[in-house]
Formats: sequence, structure tokens, C-alpha cells
Amino acid sequence: MAVPLQLLIVEDSNDDVELLLLEVRRAGFAPDCEHVDTAEGLKAALDRQPWDIILADFSLPRFSGTDALKILRERDLDTPFIFVSGSIGEDTAVTAMKAGAQDYLIKGNLRRLGPAIERELRDSELRRDRARELAERKRAEERLRILSRAVEQSANLVVITDVSGTIQYVNPKLLEVTGFALSDLIGKTPTMWKPVGVAENDCAAAWSSGADSRDMQGEFEMVRKDGTRASVYATISPIRDEAGKVTHLVGIAEDITRRKEIEEQLRRSQRLEAIGQLTGGLAHDFNNLLAVVIGNLDILCEQLEPESRTRKMAQQALEAGLRGADLTRQLLAFARRQPLETRFVNLNELVTSITRLLQRTLGEQVEVEMKLAEDLWPAQTDPTLVEAALANLAINARDAMPRGGRLTIETGNKRLDERYAAENLDVAPGDYAMIAVTDTGSGIAPENMSRVFEPFFTTKPQGRGTGLGLSMVYGFVKQSKGHVKIYSEVDHGTTIRIYLPRIMTGPVPAPEIAALENAGDLKGVRVLLVEDHPGVREVAVKQLEEFGCQVIQAQDGHAALALLRQSVPVDLLFTDIVMPGGMTGVDLARHATELRPDLKILFTSGFAENALQGDQDRLGGRSFLSKPYRKQDLARRIREVLSNRESR
Repeated sequence: MAVPLQLLIVEDSNDDVELLLLEVRRAGFAPDCEHVDTAEGLKAALDRQPWDIILADFSLPRFSGTDALKILRERDLDTPFIFVSGSIGEDTAVTAMKAGAQDYLIKGNLRRLGPAIERELRDSELRRDRARELAERKRAEERLRILSRAVEQSANLVVITDVSGTIQYVNPKLLEVTGFALSDLIGKTPTMWKPVGVAENDCAAAWSSGADSRDMQGEFEMVRKDGTRASVYATISPIRDEAGKVTHLVGIAEDITRRKEIEEQLRRSQRLEAIGQLTGGLAHDFNNLLAVVIGNLDILCEQLEPESRTRKMAQQALEAGLRGADLTRQLLAFARRQPLETRFVNLNELVTSITRLLQRTLGEQVEVEMKLAEDLWPAQTDPTLVEAALANLAINARDAMPRGGRLTIETGNKRLDERYAAENLDVAPGDYAMIAVTDTGSGIAPENMSRVFEPFFTTKPQGRGTGLGLSMVYGFVKQSKGHVKIYSEVDHGTTIRIYLPRIMTGPVPAPEIAALENAGDLKGVRVLLVEDHPGVREVAVKQLEEFGCQVIQAQDGHAALALLRQSVPVDLLFTDIVMPGGMTGVDLARHATELRPDLKILFTSGFAENALQGDQDRLGGRSFLSKPYRKQDLARRIREVLSNRESR
């Protein structure tokens, strides 16, 4: 059967074309032929389709075979090219072969034409096969280079071992993250990735077990060169050869240490928030009970003989109640439900003042050092609570240095940027005034770091602390929209940094309180007392009546508004903030001032957050008295409210 052949002939003689076709057919080919005799015709034919072979006369009237060969090669075509001429000499033929022709024949002797075409077709196929192999090899090499670059530049950690678990390769990211050098790892077992729950000496066996399965996935503990540990999520997969035999193992891991830290921060924040909700609610209810106890004992102590045994017992009970009130205030501080009395504060002056007092408390064995920054940014905060926080931190530091040491209190300006805020979810980026308290004591064990802010958690011996000191610091700082950070090393000491937001304005002068005429006498002041707790209401009535006030009682906001609408004369509205019935003390104050714009208002509560959150503007500058309160504190605050126009 004749072999199809796409044949292009460059020839100006039709007779010679017919002779060539006759010989080609005689050789067993079925040619599909086209012939051209100009450069333009050749170019057009090459554009139309590919050709199996080209036969060309050496000399044409307007064109030459060498010109045709040049056009073919300029197009980088590997089509076999054979000269067929009646006038070509040996020297010319050699020149033609050097130019790239595969063969030459004499028109008078065409017996070699068929074998020459067969040979050139075979050689052409071989060249094409070699070209395909070369192209495939180049593509494979390029894929390998891309794969190599991908592994080398990967953000994941990559390690390749043999089936026994001996390291053959690690990528640069693994070296960067672990701190190892290449020489530390090649030829070793990958103990820097230890499956969670697997002993270190079983690590190699656990690793090589991947050869018996498709892959092994899970969380691994990674040990860096410096001994620190991190977490990675890794997949260990077998690498198989063409026969399906496992020859190597590849481990690809993502460093999830930071993600786990953020998740732990979130869990810790949620845990503290939940504890805060619980302790805040308990403290609020407990404050109502203490208000009854302290209020009655205050009145009772005044009615007993000064030297009587009963008076001393009542006084001891009162002191115990006041200590209970201090504990509830610390719980409310942790829960961020204490009222803040903020003002412009120069922290350097405050630190200097408290440090002088602390020196006597800490004793001679503790050296106190101050490092105060010049041009320290001002902060808007509650100075009393800052002092309480520093006192708590100093006492904790003293207890951590039983044989003495050094306590350093430092101030500084700090800008916490977006990157820091991304790593610490509870802080907003911005400018902060910082106070750092550093001791040289025993430090905090790593397993306790996540719990140090929890109320009642303490590492001190029983009876040596309440576990509320750091809780109070945490709550106060968070309520101030600040940030607190602990750094500690066992046997080397602890640093606690408090960041308070910088304010850009200058100090605001405190409003002057005009002296009330006959300020010691509240006789005749008409007070509308609104309190839902019967016991607290009864004690408050007794105290107000002892001041000489005329007291009108209401158990909730609705009852109080009804009295105000009846034109009952009232000088002062003294109301709890958190009350049942759908009307808070803040709501009552708003409705009351709509009815009586000149009415003076004093708020009270066991805690203020639930009522005050979102209502700061509505409260304005009105006064607040935190429960439980002493009789003299109530009298003082009433005088201030009656004297101060801002309390309206």
C-alpha cells in the first residue's frame, strides 16, 4: 500500500516535476504534491501547511535552490530538503550540504530518490522524537525548578526523610523557625517534630510509621534549637516510586503557635469575662447586704455608751463589715463595675508620692528605685485606683522577695502599634503612658501565667493573701481602656507593665464646691429615696432622718415618678441605679428632670456598669455614692450635691 507523502517541489520545469513524481510513486509513495518556482510561491506554500519533504532544483531563472533552503531555515523548520539538479557540481553540492540540505541528486540518475526520501523521513521522525524528548525533559526540569523554588520559598516547614526517618532535606523556612543549621539536621531523626502525646525516644518510630499508611496528620510539638517549644500542624505523607514502593517520607507543617496563642488569649479573655460577670453580680448583691449591716452598726455604735463592752463588740463587727466592703470593691474592680472618678493625672508625681509611702511598708530589705521618664504623657485616670494598683503590685513583689531584693518603678511613653494590637487582642493601637513595676523575686511559674488575674487565685501560703490584688489591677486597667502585660521568669523576677491611654488636653480644673450655709445641718432637706431593697431602704431612711432630713420613700422608679407628678416637694432625689420594673435610676433621673429641671440628684449602686454603660452622657456630672457607704460619707455627698449646680 502506497505511503501518503506531502511533497513540495521547487522547480520551473513541468517535465522535470512529472519525472520526479513518477520516481516518487515508483518508490511506493502516494504524493500530495505542489510545486513552486518563486520565493513568494514557496513562502505561501510553507504558510499553508506542513510538508514531509522538499525537492528543489539548484538553479531557477528567477530563484535558486539555495535561496529556498535559506527561507526554510529562517523559519526554523526541520523539513528534509533534497537538491535535485542537472548542473550541480561536487563543490557546489558540498556547499549546499553545509548550508543545511540533507542530500543532493542528479536529474539524470534518480534511482536514489526513493531510498533518500525513506531515509530522510526516518531521520526526520527521529529528530522529532528527540526534539519531543528534549522538550519534555526541559518541561520536566522547569517543573522541577518550580517545585524546588516552591519548597525552598514555602511559608510552611518542609522535611524529607528516608523510610527509617533519617532526614534527607529540610527547607529554609524550617531552619529559620527552628534556629537549627542544616548540619544539625541532615542525617538525624526529626525529633524537632514530636507528635503530641509521644515520648521523645519514640519520636523516630512514630515518624517512620508514616511509611505504613497513606499519611499521618495532626498537631505536633516542635522543639527549637534554643529549647523553646512551639506547635505545628503537620501532614506526613509517603513518597512512592513507579512500582508503588515507599522510598521517602515528606512532612509539611504550618507553624500554628501564634494562632494557638491568640486562641488562648481569646479563651482567657472569655473566661475572665465570665468570672467577672459572676463575681460582679455576687459583689453587687453582697454590697446590698453589707449596706444593711454597716448602716445599722453605724447607727448602733453612736447610740451605745463609748466605753461599754457592747459598743466595742459592735465596733468590731463594723470593722469586719468594712473589710468585707473592701473585698467587694476589689471584686467589682476585677469585674470592671466600680465607679471611676477620673481626672487629669501626672503619673510621675503620683509614683513619687506613693513610692515614699511604700518604702515604709516594704521594709529595709527591699530597695526601691524610681526611673521616671521626662516629658511623660498625661493620662486621664482615677488616681486613687492607680495608687491602689501600685500598692498591690509592690506588696506582691515584697512577698516574692522574702530575703530582700530590688523593686523598680518606671514610667515611660509607649506607642502600641497595629502589630502589637494584633498580637494582644485586648488592646487598641495608640499612645499610652506606662508604669512598669519590676522585682527581683521568685517569678511566676509558666503554668500559672494564664491564671494570675483570676480572682482568689494565689500561689501564696494559706492566709497570706486574698488572691484579689492582681484581679483588681486587671479590672481597673481594663475599665480605664488600658492594657496590662506580665513578663516573668522563675528565680529571676517579674515585670508588670500598666498602659493607660494618653490624653491630648491639659488638666481640667475640678469644679469648686460652694460652701453651704450652715453646712453641718441638713435639717429640713426633703429627700425622695428610691431603693428596691427593703433592708437598704430602711437603713438609709434612719440615716437621713438622723441628719434631720424629711424622707419620702419609693420602692422603684415608677412609684417615684408618681410622687413627683403629685407636686410633692422634693429637694434631692437619692436613687439606686439598678432596679426592677424596667426603669433604671438613670431613666428615672431623666424623667424627673423633665418634670423638675432644678431637682438635685445623687445616684447609688452596688456596681455601676450595667446602668452606666452607654449612659455616661446622660449622667453628666451627677454625683455617685458607691454601696456600702458610711453614714458620714452619705452626709458629705449630700452636702456636695446640694452645693454643686452640676449635680442637677
